Order: sequence, then C-alpha cells, then structure tokens
Amino acid sequence: MASAGSEYDEVPYLAPSFANTYPDALAVAALMRGLDAPRLAGARILELGCARGANLVPMAWSMPDAELVGIDLSRRQIEAARERASASGTSNVTFHAMDLRDVDASFGAFDFVIAHGLFSWVPRDVQEALLEVCARRLSPNGIVYLSYNTLPGWSTGVMFREMVLYRVRGIADPAERLREARRFLRFLAGAAQPKETIWAAMLDEHASYFEQGHDWYLLHDDLEAENDPVYFHEMVARAEGHGLQYVTEERSLSSGEVLAPEALEQLDRFAANRIEREQVVDFACNRRFRRSLFCRAGRALPPGPTPGRLAACRFRACVKPVDASADPLSPGAERFLGLDGRSLESSDPRLRALLHVLHGVWPGTLDHAAATHVLAEATRRTGGEAPAPELLDRMVYQAVLGQVVSAHLLDPPLATRLPERPFVSPVARYEAAAEGPVTHLLNGSSELEPLDRFVLRRLDGTRTRDDVAAALREALEAGRLEPTATGGAAEPGEEPMAAEELADLALARLLAGCYILR
Repeated sequence: MASAGSEYDEVPYLAPSFANTYPDALAVAALMRGLDAPRLAGARILELGCARGANLVPMAWSMPDAELVGIDLSRRQIEAARERASASGTSNVTFHAMDLRDVDASFGAFDFVIAHGLFSWVPRDVQEALLEVCARRLSPNGIVYLSYNTLPGWSTGVMFREMVLYRVRGIADPAERLREARRFLRFLAGAAQPKETIWAAMLDEHASYFEQGHDWYLLHDDLEAENDPVYFHEMVARAEGHGLQYVTEERSLSSGEVLAPEALEQLDRFAANRIEREQVVDFACNRRFRRSLFCRAGRALPPGPTPGRLAACRFRACVKPVDASADPLSPGAERFLGLDGRSLESSDPRLRALLHVLHGVWPGTLDHAAATHVLAEATRRTGGEAPAPELLDRMVYQAVLGQVVSAHLLDPPLATRLPERPFVSPVARYEAAAEGPVTHLLNGSSELEPLDRFVLRRLDGTRTRDDVAAALREALEAGRLEPTATGGAAEPGEEPMAAEELADLALARLLAGCYILR
C-alpha cells in the first residue's frame, strides 16, 4: 500500500468527476430495483480512493446539506483535494491522507460509500479490507458503489498487460516505462505476420490504445502493480462474505451488452437465479467492467423491477429529435440523437411525444405526474384507451431503462436562457483555471476550449455580457487569447472575430453545456 501511495504522489491520478457515482444516481438505481435508498438531504458520504477530490468536491458543492469524507493514501493528492475544496468555498467535505484499513468506528456510519477505480488496483488483502470497511461503515439503509474490472472481458487486457510488464520490468521511471511500453507494442504490431490475422489486428489495436491514452491513466490502470479482474459471481460471493448483498448495476447495460430477445427467452435454461443470469450475460457480451451497488445482507429485495418507485423522480431527456418541428403523433418512425452521439429510431407516438416535450424544456425536467400525463394524452390522441397508472409507470420506467430519459431526485437550477449576470459554480471556476476537464451541473465533466475557460472563470454573478466582452477585448489586445472560435490558433482561412462575437459564442456554449445556473 505504501508503494501505491508513493506512485500516486509521483504521478497523480487526473480523473474527472463521475456522474454515475453521485448519490442521486445511486439512489435512483436502487429505487428502480425496488430498494429504498437513504434520504439525500443530510446524507453522509464516504469516498475511498478519492484522489485529488475531483469527484467529491463538486458533489459536496451540489449537496450543501450533506457531509462528505474522502480517504486516499497519497498525501500529494489529498493536499490537492483540500486546496480544491478551500478554493471553491466548499466546507462540508473533509479529506484524510491514510490507509483505508485504518478507517474505524470513529468515522461513524455512512449512507453512501463510493469506491470507484480502486478495487481492482490494490492487493488482495486491501480488497478484503475495502469490503470490510464498506460493510462496517454502512448505515442500515446505506448503498455501496463499487466499480471493478471483470472477466471474461479483461482476459485479453491481462494478456497484453503481462506482455508489456515483461518488457518494462526493471524500468523505474514512469515516463520511460510508458515510452518503452508504446515502442514495444508498436514493434509487436509491425512484426506480426501475416498481417491479415486476428492477432495482428489485436496487436495494432492495443498499440493504438497505448499511443492515444493519457499517461496518468495508462500508468495507474494498465501498468499499475496490481490489476486484478474478477468474475461477477466471484465479486458477489466475496461481498457476501463481508455481510453485503448485490442490488443492481448503477447504470443500464449498453447496446453491446444487451442480449437479443430470443436469447433472453432461453437464458433461464442456463441460469437458476439472477446472479447466474448476470454472469451468463457477462459471458455472452464479454463484459470487462462493472459499477455494482450493494446493500447490507438481509434487506428484502423484490423479485423484479418496481416501476412505481420512480414516482418521486424528475425526468430529463437524454436524446433530442432530429426534427424538433416534427409531429410525434404522425405515423411512421422518427429519429433521435443521443447527447452521447448515438442514434435511435422510435415509432411509438407516446414515447416520441414525451421526448419532444422533454426536449422543449431541456435541460429542465418534468415531474412524474407531468411525464405520465404526456404519455396518457398521446395515447388518447392516437385513438387508444386510457392506460392504467401501472402501465404509465412501466412506460416511464422503460424510457429510463432504455437511457432515452434520465431520472433524478435532485434537480439543479440550470439556466435555460442566459441571465443578465451569469453565475457558474466556484468549483467549475476553479477547475477552469487549471488543465483538465471542468465539472458541469449535471455532475459530469467536459474539456473546454481556451475561450470558454476564460469566459467561465469570470462568471461569478457580478458581470454582464458586456463586461465579459470587455475582458475578452483586453485579453485579445494583450495576446493572451486569439480572436478565434476556440481562443486558440486559427484554422486555415478562419477570419478573426470581435470580442462581442466571441463572448456570445462562449456564453452560448456554456449555457448549452449546463454550466450556468438560473
């Protein structure tokens, strides 16, 4: 453990905020599985392996009545976390540079325990200690979030990792280890014969992955001293050994991880219970990573999903119609684009109507009553019978399960139009002053252009659009920014823009990126 701490002191882990670890997301996932999660108001939250606080500080700012604690072995990263919290005026989070095995009863009980990107990268005895801390420090209604590498998906990753580690053995300097790893993989990809084999393609793909990956990520993931993937059923059994039981995954499966309907119909032939079902699905889709939720052993779990539990949630669109002016009740299919770039089609007028209404209020939300009203009205207008409340609940649930709609218990006051004096969270303003991604109000992070960083740092609620343009004009004259759409070097043929145009462009992007509060 001590060596791991020194490695992270030397090369900090620069991961951003992870929206999937936030208590809002965890509580909704538990609700969808039929388990009541702790109240978010006044919740106590523990993050094990909190690194530089990039996850916990934005979380603390978004939950001002919660109490948050971060633990990490790296003193350098804990110092950075404390600086981040202090600079952003976030006082409801504390950080401790310590071994997680020393987290004792003096810390009290926590409603949410988060361990993201930690379990698979520590020795076996520390893994067991982590599970023990999760079990002993969890409140009676608490939820544990635990991410980990899984087999069989990581089998090829283990193979390539061992090949690279063989080559870089004896090289202590992290930068030189990476340089040699990249050279070695590219050599292997070029040396493989014949070129048309699957093996040659795999080598080329892994060489490209190393060439394009962030140094800090590769060092602390692929080249870490420990990287121990497990089968899902093994993870569940180990958690049970510490008094924890599996609840569900934090997020629904991606399209590549969902079995075809005909395969799902046969799944029970090969699986006697839900744990076996999950494991067989992992075999079929070659899954390599899980974000699992656990609770205390003995809590009653319904045999299946419970759509009615989402009645307390608010809903936000995850997709937008290609043609916002289209009539969702017209015959035929309609195409939608996901915010993550995916494309989908739907011929269900009820779902299409809901997605159009949600798009119209985005990034705002609808409560459950409003969402089900849209579905019921679309059913009526297309000649259907009034659906029962249980059917409406199920339709909303399926929209969330299909990741075309997201469900939330917390609803940040996002601006839908530019306020006279725009305000951005002090956490985002702090992050914009440094390199790396900047956390938005939906709890994820985005890389920003130099122009957008410059503008965002000045949005403290005291400046108007004209004030921002004046600051930009001064920066342009001083040569600190270029008069381009990014604030960086001009593209071939790109015309210079005036400060007022640049201010409007950056403000529009920050508004669309969910950075500005109303």
